[in-house]
Amino acid sequence: MPRTSLPKRQQEDAAAAPAPAASLGEQAYIAIKRMILTQELRAGDQINVAQLSEQLSLGRSPIHLAIHRLDREGLVDILPRKGILVKAETIDSFLELIAARLLVEPHLTGLAVDNATPALLERLRAVVAAGWECNQRQDRLGSMEIDRQFHQLLYAAAGNDILAEFAGSLLDRSMRLWFRPPAGKADKPNVAELEDLYSMVERGDKKAAVRRMEQHIGSVRGKFLSRE
Repeated sequence: MPRTSLPKRQQEDAAAAPAPAASLGEQAYIAIKRMILTQELRAGDQINVAQLSEQLSLGRSPIHLAIHRLDREGLVDILPRKGILVKAETIDSFLELIAARLLVEPHLTGLAVDNATPALLERLRAVVAAGWECNQRQDRLGSMEIDRQFHQLLYAAAGNDILAEFAGSLLDRSMRLWFRPPAGKADKPNVAELEDLYSMVERGDKKAAVRRMEQHIGSVRGKFLSRE
């Protein structure tokens, strides 16, 4: 059973707090990225700008801006004379992503512990509580979003925007693993790992939080990746 709980209303408010109105380019970026992460757009699919423009009710310019941003993040390939393709990830490329995350995210986690505030702890606690709700509903997409929110809160708290942006890009690419068939049975649900991390941040145990983040990222290999 989850140890972290908030009133239902507070969980919903914290996990879905209103954000400032996004630019058209940002709206296109968020929408197309979500389509890729949820495999509505699959690896190898050709992206049709005109169709996306009509589907998302956005002009072609915002779509193009979003595509170039996703290209920089490694989610799509812009190929001369061939068009725009959703980039395929191999087991080797996923392993490279995990290795890169292990170099960056534990460091950001340590900085976040150093910079932890009551406001950060409250938001992390609310996200974990919402994560248990998703787990109980077996809401895979919701659990993915919760994991993403938790990590991004730590990135932001670390106070290094360059590393936070890089870590966010790596995280988004690796989020596609959530939609691969599991390679093995997890010892505990993902949200339980996040709750462990929250507890360590709350008590200011920097060493333990860094080590737990390393384990959390490393567990992705056993959950989703296996070599035949």
